Amino acid sequence: MEEHQKKATLPLWTAAKAWWSDSAAQECKNLNWFFILAIFIASTIAISLPFAANRWREADAASQASQYPGLGNVFEDLASKNFEFSISSGKMTVSNSEDPLTLNSGNWDILISTNTDKLHVQEATGIDETKQESEAADIVKSRRNLLQLGPDRFLIRNGNTGILVSAPLQAFEGFSSDILKQAAQNRRTLADLIEGLLFTAAFSSIPSLILTLFLLMLVQNLAFVTILGVMLSFAVYRKKLGDEQEKAIRPLEGIKMAAAIMAGPAFVIGLVGLFIPAFKAPFLWLAYSLLAGIRVVVLYTSRYRRANIKHN
Repeated sequence: MEEHQKKATLPLWTAAKAWWSDSAAQECKNLNWFFILAIFIASTIAISLPFAANRWREADAASQASQYPGLGNVFEDLASKNFEFSISSGKMTVSNSEDPLTLNSGNWDILISTNTDKLHVQEATGIDETKQESEAADIVKSRRNLLQLGPDRFLIRNGNTGILVSAPLQAFEGFSSDILKQAAQNRRTLADLIEGLLFTAAFSSIPSLILTLFLLMLVQNLAFVTILGVMLSFAVYRKKLGDEQEKAIRPLEGIKMAAAIMAGPAFVIGLVGLFIPAFKAPFLWLAYSLLAGIRVVVLYTSRYRRANIKHN
């Protein structure tokens, strides 16, 4: 039992030592491929953390109601208007003859539309088909604060700072003018509703963004590990005829070694990016690339020097 436990912990300890030990790094070429794959995926997740954390912080900042001064008054004014709207199946219906409907509330513009073609007709063609459509296009382009409902998105924008939240209408399934009017009867309830709308708009796309980000980093890291792993297999290709040669590393073995020794920098960089927001994600990716590349070069040089000593 004791011997089995030792064998079970050996691969992880070997991979951990490979971060600083050349001999342990070379032992990694004998590790199981499933274990190497687990290390590779874990290290990819680690280097994705700074990017994911950055997206999360941006969404959190954009979801704060304090970023949009006067938004409460905007929703109160919208609730007081004599028209009805509802969101169902990712589409909005408006029981009002004006489409698009444009309103003003202080330094805010309110734009409600159910027709994508009408909303974007001036932006696409430069031709004003109607006065209402021209006004809607001008509102979208202006730097004033904007609350937009429909035709396919919910959007709130601070025109002065440029900060905004935006999400497809599917994320607001069931939201309607009736819910807004009920919430507007109590300031606290209305504030909770606004906070919920902002949070939904800011975070609705986070899962897909993080998944896309992970897949992108997976492809980049795979290419990086493959290139450095194949480079390791060149370490002892030079030899003298008749000399006893240190066994050369095959490319697949080199990839195993690269995946193991690059996990160390990946975890360090991932933790730094997660807990220290001052370090931006692109800078951390560059730091990871340099640290991992330097570690592989050190191992390459060590093997090449040892091979030359044996041959001489």
